[in-house]
Amino acid sequence: MSGLTSAPSAMTPLPELLTGYGFSAAKAELWAHFIEAAVAILHEAADELRTPDAWAAFGLKRGALGAPKTRRRRKVVERVPLEDALTTELGHITRRLRATLPAGHFLRLHDVAFEVEHHILSSDRAGRHSRKVDFLIYSQIGIDAPELAIEAKPLLSLGDVTGRYLGEEGIGCFFTPDSTYSTRPVAAMLAYTVDSSGQSYGPQIRSALAAFAPTPLSLDEAMLSTGSGFACSRHDRTTLNLDPVAILHFELVFAPEATPM
Repeated sequence: MSGLTSAPSAMTPLPELLTGYGFSAAKAELWAHFIEAAVAILHEAADELRTPDAWAAFGLKRGALGAPKTRRRRKVVERVPLEDALTTELGHITRRLRATLPAGHFLRLHDVAFEVEHHILSSDRAGRHSRKVDFLIYSQIGIDAPELAIEAKPLLSLGDVTGRYLGEEGIGCFFTPDSTYSTRPVAAMLAYTVDSSGQSYGPQIRSALAAFAPTPLSLDEAMLSTGSGFACSRHDRTTLNLDPVAILHFELVFAPEATPM
């Protein structure tokens, strides 16, 4: 299973990419370190959740899996993990992993917190009417400290790439005037790809981004210091009186629960 969407060979180191977006060199380095550390712990949490014992225990929880569906061609009955259940479970694991980090780790030094189902500050909504972003990861040192809002969407079929992931309730949450999910210069989308063969939808996400409307200001391939790559699309937000936002695109692949018929 792939943690990050598989990337083409032409990639730009993340600090260099952020500098090209107008960040100062120091700010680009800080944000790049922050993003890399935050994403790494999320993927570590996903790796733990996908271990056989943890995945089996997760599947037994009320609300973890969807209703059984018969797949006659493969002669199995499948139940897929639900988006909110995956988000909540990853949040529990991530916070535990964060608490056990050594004192000198970036996330400890910058007092980085992880929240799930975070209520968006709004001038029009409050309480149960507030909109919620799946993950909010933020440093608690300084007013303009790095912050990353991440919206997750399940991909159960190729149609979900445009219908969900790039739809109004997916990436569109960062462009709406109704409680936009982030006013910061960087945000992220996270695909929960559910596929019995462990197939990544990375190439399909990239193709769909290339055809996305309104056309992104740029569509780049970013590279972490580990060499892992991911897509980054930058979008205009002048209609919201906001600076452009660079959306980072990540993917976690999970297998459905399958029982022979």
